Amino acid sequence: MDPHPEAPSPDLALLFTADVYEQLAHTLCAALPVPVPDTPETRTRRDHDAIARVACLLPANADEAHLAALYVAAQATAMDCLHRAQQAAADPAQARQYSARSISMMRESRQARALLERAQAARQKREKDDDATGRAAWSEHCTLGLMADALAGRRPAPPAGPPPTATTAAGEPEADPLAEADRYAIIYPRRAALIRRLGGLPANPDFGPPSAELAHLVATGDTPVLRSLDTAAAPSG
Repeated sequence: MDPHPEAPSPDLALLFTADVYEQLAHTLCAALPVPVPDTPETRTRRDHDAIARVACLLPANADEAHLAALYVAAQATAMDCLHRAQQAAADPAQARQYSARSISMMRESRQARALLERAQAARQKREKDDDATGRAAWSEHCTLGLMADALAGRRPAPPAGPPPTATTAAGEPEADPLAEADRYAIIYPRRAALIRRLGGLPANPDFGPPSAELAHLVATGDTPVLRSLDTAAAPSG
């Protein structure tokens, strides 16, 4: 039985999550209709209401939070347009414009809600599969790390010269061994972390071991994905 893979690095995951929700709160509040009357108190109540409604939709990650915010913003705009249509009763043309806009935004809100529910259903299904959950968590961990490095201007040093290109007998390029090691680490992070920690395969692995060549590359490789294994949380079991 394969142990559960590690979760994303806590420090980086928490840092990015805090930034995501802070940015999302500001973006959502800026997209909401102006309250009536427009005072600091009513703006605060409006913002708190919108944030509470996003929270009650139970988003569990950045993608779900953005879909929830889109739903709340679109629904608020639809309600505002409906109110404006009623106020413009003396101007039938303007009232029709606001009514049409309200209907359009209600449709947008329903679509956002449906997308959110599908995303949540897919996540909940994945969470029932420990292996799939682990692969997803490790992919997120790698993505966060690589993109954070890119934002900070950190990237692996290029090779001194063009690497030799090996080909198969059929003339096809051979698979990059380090890319295979990265792929193994992403799919089986706990196995790869154990191999790196031991410097090779364990004596009696409780999982199907990779080839000796692949295990050596996982243990000694210096790619960002493989290096991130060295800073991941220690296995819990």
